[in-house]
Amino acid sequence: MRLTAQSLEHLAGIITGDSQKSPYRSGPQLVGFFNDFGEGDLYGQGFPARAQFARDKLDKFNGTDTMKGIVSATFDFIGEDGFNAEDAACQFNQILSRDGFRLVMIDDYGWMDGDKEVRINPRFKVRPLGQAIVVPTSLIAISHEGVTEQVRKANQKIETGDYSGAITNAYTLVEHLLKLLLAETATAFKETEGDIRALYKVLQPSFNLDPAKIQEPLKPIVGSFQTLIGGLYEMANKGSDRHACRFNPTRHHAKLAVNAAFVLCDFLVESRDYQEARAATAPCKETAV
Repeated sequence: MRLTAQSLEHLAGIITGDSQKSPYRSGPQLVGFFNDFGEGDLYGQGFPARAQFARDKLDKFNGTDTMKGIVSATFDFIGEDGFNAEDAACQFNQILSRDGFRLVMIDDYGWMDGDKEVRINPRFKVRPLGQAIVVPTSLIAISHEGVTEQVRKANQKIETGDYSGAITNAYTLVEHLLKLLLAETATAFKETEGDIRALYKVLQPSFNLDPAKIQEPLKPIVGSFQTLIGGLYEMANKGSDRHACRFNPTRHHAKLAVNAAFVLCDFLVESRDYQEARAATAPCKETAV
């Protein structure tokens, strides 16, 4: 595992605690930290500056398999008073992702205690950055703050292992975009409506999405969006943090929900743009989806 200089610098600040995002490590504690990975240093006279010592060690291990263990151990302060390891990992993932890796939170097992999730032995592991989530360019291009914020949060929570939270953000993204499109088309709807099934049903006429009127061969796919929305609704009710979880979603469950939401939202945005373009050139003709 090889990291860039920027990643190493950021990592050194978390290991030493100098970034103030993690507990402070004294010189002897830094020696002990790296000795756990096979080093044999002793703390004593002539010991270099703490930051320099940490950076030298990281340079030594950079490009080796041991680096993965070092990165994981760096964030082993979950539950420490005054610090939030998950937030620190989220911020570091923004840099680490450029190196092709991410930190994910794992645990041995867990359960729901009311509306609180109990995790046994939570810890971070380094994983290669695969094509877990593909954000459609149409969603990235939308400047509306609510949409871009939910896209960001969904990605962030997948990367840090908050799968229930990712499902929640996927649902909220769909809800927010449906309301945005309804407002744009001057379609009457309840602003307080939180059921995406109802919101999509209201939107269908404006977007020519009535299953009975969709032409072949689009009908099997486009017509199934109502089923997709119903599935996302059920998943969000049972596996998100909107309500007490009835099952513990895993990474692939969260990816399914998030990517399904992205596909649906991408189609709706592209369809809106297409129909607007058609209306501008042929306003008297009925536009297709």
